[in-house]
Parts: sequence; C-alpha cells; structure tokens
Amino acid sequence: MTEILMHEIEVRSSASEKIDVPVKFDEHKVKECASSVIMLTHKSSSLKLAVLLDTRAHQRALVVIPGNRGTSRKVSDFYMEIYGINSNGKVVIYDTKSLANFDQQNEGTDSRQNTNLQPQLTRKHISQARYEVRLPMLTRQPCYKFICLKEVSTDEKHLFQCANGTTRYTVPFPLKPAKEYEINVFCGSCDGPGRYTLDAYPPLKFQAAMDKSQLRLLYKRAIEFCNDRSLHRRIHFLYRNKPHRYFDKIRSQNGGIMTKYMKNDGGDQASPLNRAIQGLFFSALLKTTPNRRTVVPPCSPFGNQRLHVEASFFLNQSNNLYFADFFCHYTNHRITLVVTKANSYSDKFCSENLIPLKSRGNPFLYYNMWQNGFFTNLAVNIEVFYTENIDIGELLSDKAAYFTFCYSKGYSRKKSFIGQRKNKSCSVCNLNL
Repeated sequence: MTEILMHEIEVRSSASEKIDVPVKFDEHKVKECASSVIMLTHKSSSLKLAVLLDTRAHQRALVVIPGNRGTSRKVSDFYMEIYGINSNGKVVIYDTKSLANFDQQNEGTDSRQNTNLQPQLTRKHISQARYEVRLPMLTRQPCYKFICLKEVSTDEKHLFQCANGTTRYTVPFPLKPAKEYEINVFCGSCDGPGRYTLDAYPPLKFQAAMDKSQLRLLYKRAIEFCNDRSLHRRIHFLYRNKPHRYFDKIRSQNGGIMTKYMKNDGGDQASPLNRAIQGLFFSALLKTTPNRRTVVPPCSPFGNQRLHVEASFFLNQSNNLYFADFFCHYTNHRITLVVTKANSYSDKFCSENLIPLKSRGNPFLYYNMWQNGFFTNLAVNIEVFYTENIDIGELLSDKAAYFTFCYSKGYSRKKSFIGQRKNKSCSVCNLNL
C-alpha cells in the first residue's frame, strides 16, 4: 500500500498559532475521490469550520480559526475530519485527526450541540426505498448545509452539499431495507470560496423500512406464534379507549366525526406503516376470566371511556385487510392489522407495502361463515388500524356502536404520540435473532 499526499492543510488561530497538517491516504483510494471536505470541530462542538477542495488537484488550504472572548480557540482545542468523496457522493475516505497531536495533548471533549433544531425524515416512497431529509429552518441568510449519511453496521458514509435555501433533500439512492442509519446535518455561512463556518445539529438515527419480502418473514413468524386454534374466541365488537374529554370534544366541536391521525413510531421500527398513513386504532383484545368467559379488559392505560364498534363495520366486502406488524413490549405479543376502504389512497399504499389478508381466512381476526360470527385470537393482542374518519353519531343511531366506562390505569399520552418501540431482544418477533 502506497500513501500519497492528498492535501496540505495550514491551520492558524487568532493567537498566531500555526500548524501544517499533511493529509495522506492510500493511492488507490485517493484516485477514487473527486472532491474532499476538511472539517475542523471545536471540542465543545460549538464551532465547525469546513473547506471544500478538489482532490484531483491536490489543493492546499488555509483554515483560520476566529477568536472568541468566551471560548478557548487554541489550535489544540480542535479535531479534524477528512471526507474523500467520489463522483456519486459516496464517502470512500474518512479519517479524524486530533490537532492536539500536532501541538499538545488534548484535555478531552464534551458533546454539546445545537439542540434547538433537528433534521426530520420522511419515507418518500417505501417500495422504492426513497427517503427525504427535512432540514432545520434557520433565520440566517444565506445558509449552507451539508448532510452526512452513515450506515451504522458498515460505517459506510455519504456526504452531500445542499444548495442555498434547501429545506428538503431527497437521498439520491435507495436505502437498504431494515438497516440502521445516522444522519448528521451541518449548517452555516460561507467565509470565502470553499470555506464555511458551520453549526452541528443532533444526529438523527433511524431504521429504514423493511421490504415486502422481510415483512412476509415476520408474517410467517406471527402465524407460527398463533397456530393454536383452541385460543380462537368469538368477538362482536372492537373497541377504542380514550379519556372522556376526547369523545366529548368530538361530539361538541367536531360534529361527531372522529378524525384519523398519522401512525406513530410504535412497534417494529422498520415497519412500513410507521409515519406513512393515517388512521384510528381499535383493539380486539379479550381476557379470559377464571370461569373461562371472555371479556374486554376492565381497565386501560389509554383512557376511561370506551367506544365499542361492531366487528362487521371493519370486516366487510367494502374493506380490505392487511398484516402490518408483529412485536412485543417484553410481555404480550401484538399484531397490527390495517383495514382500508377498497381503492382508497391508504389501500393502494398497503397493497404495495403490506401483506394482504382474507377476512375469512387468516389466523388473527376473521369472519367464520359456518358459525356466522367474527373471531379473534387470544394468543396475541390484536390491534386494528382503520384508515378512515368515523362518524360516531351515525354509528350510534344505527345501533352499530355504544359507549362504556372503565378504569383508567397508567399514563400513555407520550407513548401514544411517540409510540412504544418493540423489544429488540425477543427471539420470537425479531428477524435478526
């Protein structure tokens, strides 16, 4: 392996310190690079300086560290990151150097960052594994932004520079299904040709959605877990628990219409359903009493009022049924099913990304024609995500729904909004175990 000089970086501070940092790498790796980004970061993460260079021209660069009364700005307080980028934006060279090694020993670092803003992620087209990064909105103009995307398991990196004013950036290649990624965003001002002062923002860690073949494997695990037909029980109603104020507000302010909302991040983090479509959750969970009767649970963490809706409202010829998730929270296993109106937007999404089920032929929640009834499986907690708004008043007048009260136990508002994530150590519902 032959190392060649890639760049020479001269670093100066306001205190007249000066060091020269030769950047050397394997010749074959250097020849893959079209451009380089040299980034200097203060040990407090309060200041970042970046330089864009033409790798093939073996450019030299001067980085001047600005003075600041409140912060030590010695050269030794910085470390250097080197990104060598090919013509497709892939980082083929990455290395870090402590500038204290060129001056004096570093006294350690802390990890303070700009926590006011954080990038957000949108799954733009799940079946094509396309994702969009929503960048922090800053008041300063002009604002230059850099995105570093890292695949956690392989440490493979890509670095992208966004045009001035960019607030949304589509990752220009498909991400690997179910893989974990980390996004770092740097925003700041231009100090001259190819030189930038940048702020770092908290990293965004996420898992790409699993593809249909992986979801099918999860579906098979769910079937294996639910293969005991002796645990199938008749069910007449599905139910939804909320605080009574929630239902009072719907009746008094929303004309009796229960409005759907975006599915949260609960369950498997790689579920294609997360943050993809809107709906309303209902439960098909039944409990067995000592005398072997099946009843709805006497209490709920989601609220003290319970809306019961006939099972036929969900499972009928106008709707389609899909398998979306199988997970646990260290205790009972759960299955998420999705009910859509045929040919709706949500139905098209589910047909592309989820596993279709027959309402008369699945082991989870189904209609039995011979017994003229609906059945659920007591082996799991089955939750149904219904993807349309619901007119409660109409259901009540048609005697297709009714209300009851129950005990409220626990506090789940935060979990409802964010979503309680699955237990990653369970060998039953994790594909990687």
